[in-house]
Amino acid sequence: MPGPVLHHFRRGAVATVLGAVISTTMFAVAPTASADALDDGQWWRAAMGVEELHRTGTGKGVTVALIDGPIDSSVPELEGRIASSTTECLAPGGELRPSTMKGVISEHATSMAALIVGSGKGTASGGRGIAGIAPEATLRHYAAAYRSAGAESKLTCGLEYADLDVASEAIARSIRQAVKDGAKVISISLTAGYDDEFIPALLEAYEAGAIVVASTNNETRQVFWPGIGNGVVTVTHVDAAGNLDSSAMRKSSFVDFAAPGTKIATGGSTSSGWKSDVLSDGSSQATAITAGGLAALWSAHPGATGNQVLQAAKDAIGLRAEDGKFLTWFRRVGDNLPDASGKTESYGFGIASPADAVKLDVESLPDKNPMVEQKGVGMPTAQQIAAATGVTPTPTSSAGSSTPSPSQPSASATYQASGVAEPTQETGSSTSRWLGAGALVIALLVGLALFLRRRAKPVHLTAPAPDAGSPPRPSETSPPHDRHDIQAAADGAAATTKEHSHGQS
Repeated sequence: MPGPVLHHFRRGAVATVLGAVISTTMFAVAPTASADALDDGQWWRAAMGVEELHRTGTGKGVTVALIDGPIDSSVPELEGRIASSTTECLAPGGELRPSTMKGVISEHATSMAALIVGSGKGTASGGRGIAGIAPEATLRHYAAAYRSAGAESKLTCGLEYADLDVASEAIARSIRQAVKDGAKVISISLTAGYDDEFIPALLEAYEAGAIVVASTNNETRQVFWPGIGNGVVTVTHVDAAGNLDSSAMRKSSFVDFAAPGTKIATGGSTSSGWKSDVLSDGSSQATAITAGGLAALWSAHPGATGNQVLQAAKDAIGLRAEDGKFLTWFRRVGDNLPDASGKTESYGFGIASPADAVKLDVESLPDKNPMVEQKGVGMPTAQQIAAATGVTPTPTSSAGSSTPSPSQPSASATYQASGVAEPTQETGSSTSRWLGAGALVIALLVGLALFLRRRAKPVHLTAPAPDAGSPPRPSETSPPHDRHDIQAAADGAAATTKEHSHGQS
């Protein structure tokens, strides 16, 4: 089966610099970018108030699992900061592949780790490097995909058999192992095709109280596994002006949060070695920043549950007051800003703002994962999640119940970083349909199980059909909009968000 695909877009060691620098207190400032690529690529730290966040939470005491490709733990940012690094992927000879490697093959995982726990030491001028959002978190790394040899390079993983690519299963098994290893936050900057290991893996994570954070797909601007999994925190990416990047997901009910992902200093491997001031774009970066931000938030409230941490993140999304409206932003700027009570079309609840969420009484919030869809075709189902966690799901009427259709596509595993994979062909069929009861339901469930085991070639996903009596969910195949304003619920107040392509104003 085709392997994973990377999705962060490189910009070079002396990279294209930012056109706007965001202040923690001002929201309409766009000064000329500096000549220092590293500083410009860390604009998100000031925008999100990371230094303020670190006064109360640095990730200490929280284990973060990074599921990615192999990693270079020797770069300055990560020296002494990787608690463990393992893989189950086999080399052609049958032996385990090394989970730590140097060079381009390891730069994606290395970059994600640096955004989470980076020390700030690196190869830029003055010995500076990437500083992570949760620098004192315990990071455990799991390599679940490797670049294949040959002209058509792909990212694959063989488990029982080295030449049989089962990268989706490898990702799911890594989730399960991370849970066993005590991970409280699991960061996955990957997109993958369905594997029947995903459901028990997610249920085990939820049962253990862990938070699973996953990315969207930049090439197709759609959501695949594990991001499509019910209860998973799914992330898209924005630029320094708070606008969706041109490669970002649009109009998807699956998206939960947005976070910085444009012109981010992630570092990268060059012919002369590791360079800390390489910039790149993508939902990978936004996912790592969100996962690390949740870890930092949790470390400030160690008595909270993962569900309560997510409730705080949802309630304290970035907003700013302007002309009687509440606009999506990186921080909460202004007085009497409402909590979020609904989703925008493309930002989810909004831009994650852990520096504001940390100020809430997190332990008093509901112990319920706000990312779990109670109705519809979500997998695992709300009932399965309730059984695993002991949290009673919201009752649904029989008219609103539905069964996953066997037409739900199964994309092959794809990695989140540099445009290596070719875009997949879009299917013309609907992704879900309403099914009758009785024997037909049973037959279709059996057919679904058989279908999902086939691991079909990549296809685009479209949104599940809406529940009866519920507002329709936006189509995953809706064309992107260069610019439009949309209204979102925020405790009864109209909250306006703006989204337009990268580079436009």
